[in-house]
Amino acid sequence: MISRLSIPGLKSPSLTKSFCGFLILACLSGTDITTAQEQTAQRITFDDAVLIALERNVTIKRGQNILRSQEITVQSERADFLPNLNFSSGMSRNYGSFQNPVTFAVDTRTTSSFNMGASSSINIFNGFADVASLQQAQKVLESQEYTFERTRQSVVFNVINNYLNVILAGENIRIRQEDVEAQTRQLERIEEFVRVGMRAVSDLYQQQATQASSEAQLLDAQSQFEVSKTRLIQTLQLDPLGEYEFVVPDPDDIPLGIQEYQALDLMRSAFENRPDLRSQEVNIDAAAHGIRIAKSGFLPRINLSGSFSSRTSCSESLFGCSFSDQLDINQSKSLSLSMSIPLFNRWNTKTSVERSRVQYDNAILDLENLQQSVALEVRQAYLDYQIAIKRLDVTEKQFTAAEQALLVEQERYEIGASTLVELTQSRAAFVNGSSQRVQAIFRFQFQQKLIEYYQGVLDPAQPLFN
Repeated sequence: MISRLSIPGLKSPSLTKSFCGFLILACLSGTDITTAQEQTAQRITFDDAVLIALERNVTIKRGQNILRSQEITVQSERADFLPNLNFSSGMSRNYGSFQNPVTFAVDTRTTSSFNMGASSSINIFNGFADVASLQQAQKVLESQEYTFERTRQSVVFNVINNYLNVILAGENIRIRQEDVEAQTRQLERIEEFVRVGMRAVSDLYQQQATQASSEAQLLDAQSQFEVSKTRLIQTLQLDPLGEYEFVVPDPDDIPLGIQEYQALDLMRSAFENRPDLRSQEVNIDAAAHGIRIAKSGFLPRINLSGSFSSRTSCSESLFGCSFSDQLDINQSKSLSLSMSIPLFNRWNTKTSVERSRVQYDNAILDLENLQQSVALEVRQAYLDYQIAIKRLDVTEKQFTAAEQALLVEQERYEIGASTLVELTQSRAAFVNGSSQRVQAIFRFQFQQKLIEYYQGVLDPAQPLFN
């Protein structure tokens, strides 16, 4: 059986206020009110919510951008092994007077020139800094891939948490509705009892106060439902002005498959599967390559470079010269091999090495701290799961007992063997028992997902309710 979460009681004050706010917003935004009212709500299941979050969530999109940026960095590091190639060319024309040294005649002459050249260089040895830089970039990319995987799991976990809150808030509305309806029927009976003289008028006043309190609790439940729904909409990055209907199963139809866990096995699984642990381990490798990069500053650099150039210059007109002949005659070629040995650079290299070692040590400390956090998270999740199992049994017994007690107390009150205070207390115990039972069922499902999340094996494709 599938139930739909919607806000009941359209005549309640809170809904009237919400509707007035909607009218004002629609007028300010120029929205057609009739069209908005006729808009059908988009039905979203839990599986739909996960797919929407994985597609639209800003954190995931940002993670994808970070991955793409690091992939570009790796490509750039690979390109550093290739030689560079430059080409240059230029042309000029000069106008001016020229005195012939023999005839002393002054002539006006135009001189044109053209040059072109190409150069290339490649690093042959730089202390293996380029190798270490490429390996470091690859490790950073691998680390970010693990981080992105954990980000996806975290987003799915947030969807589960927010979806659960919507479910619990919706179920609380249903329970409060049933309580209001029961209190209303009780009020009608008491009014009849008072009319025929079977009960004192004080019972009527007391029941009116109890009914008003139940209506106030229903309004609070409706408000909490809207808050939970808004948070889920924000997580899914949905249109805030849209209408959405989140579909959930009936709690009585949810299979409660209890798993047998061992705390030590859960911790081992977490240490093997947690993507954030894998990411931090790879970060340590990246920091080790950083030390190699810094140490390369102690070693010499060897570069190979070559160039080719040619030029021509003609008087009167560039086109009056033998262009190809002069370019062929005025060629210049060079090939050079250079080496630089660092002798003293104000201890900059030594400082860089020490700084890299500090970063490496910090990466190890971060891993140890994360391992401690993971172990504590798994331990707490295991203990909470055991409590959730016990709560299932306790709340079921509590609900059954409260239901039977309410039936008995109702019959006793109608025959005058019980007071209204006792009946009210019995009904409050039944409402609380019903609420606790529903919460225990849904939170048990959530606790199972929590264990999977802390193990690092949460599968986004797996449904919330198996």
